[in-house]
Amino acid sequence: MNAHAMGGVAGVPRTWGGLKPRHDPAAAPISFNVGDEDAELVLPPGNLAGVCPWCQGALAGKQARCVNCEENAGALGGTVEPIIPISLYAKPSPLRDWLTFYKDDGEAPADPLAREAIGTILERFFAENEAWISRLGADGLVIVPSTRRPPPHPLAVLASERIRPPLTVKSGLMRTTASLGHNKPNAQAFEVSRELHGRRIVLLEDVYTSGARAQSAAHALRCVDTQISALFVIGRRYNPGYSEQSNAVFARQKAMDFEWSAELRDVTRTLDA
Repeated sequence: MNAHAMGGVAGVPRTWGGLKPRHDPAAAPISFNVGDEDAELVLPPGNLAGVCPWCQGALAGKQARCVNCEENAGALGGTVEPIIPISLYAKPSPLRDWLTFYKDDGEAPADPLAREAIGTILERFFAENEAWISRLGADGLVIVPSTRRPPPHPLAVLASERIRPPLTVKSGLMRTTASLGHNKPNAQAFEVSRELHGRRIVLLEDVYTSGARAQSAAHALRCVDTQISALFVIGRRYNPGYSEQSNAVFARQKAMDFEWSAELRDVTRTLDA
């Protein structure tokens, strides 16, 4: 399915409620050539000491899970879904800019180079892990809806273009009018249509910071007995300036060679544990 069929094309803004662009500008003019992703992606830490095993953020003195995961679990029936990030990212960075500007923002159109970058990252990760993902036994791929943006989500359009069958994008996870925001999970923020009830799916999110949106979506799916084989995240946000621990983890991971294979990452996690 092409972008036009799903309601949007790169470089053309959609109007949604007259909302103004709300992001900081790009740190530098956006650019992308195939291969640039290899220099920009940052290997997630896995089971590194001091890292939350659920969201791979810094534990910040906690033991079993970080503050954000505790808050999400407390609001969502006691459960958080472990995430599988493709990469870490921080501000400023090209990856942050690609993730921010690959989609339109009410009045600002999507940047075609940012869109190509995110599409390339998606395509490579799912192609490199095709056999591993197949063993998860998922019926389809579901995109976490935006907090404010009407469907279709630009990530759903991009995934339909760049991820090969048999893993295809499924609709049926929808935002309600219940409040939802950073550090504000809500068990009522999403609803699930009948066609996803009892299915087995892979959930995909573009950016993960506090996890309130992705975890609220996962909760809604679990409530209708939809099994989540994996929660994939393109960019797991880190703030190295938040603490010495955050800075140390991010610096360590940025210095490591990036690995696309989820199976080889698991080996690295075992060695680091």
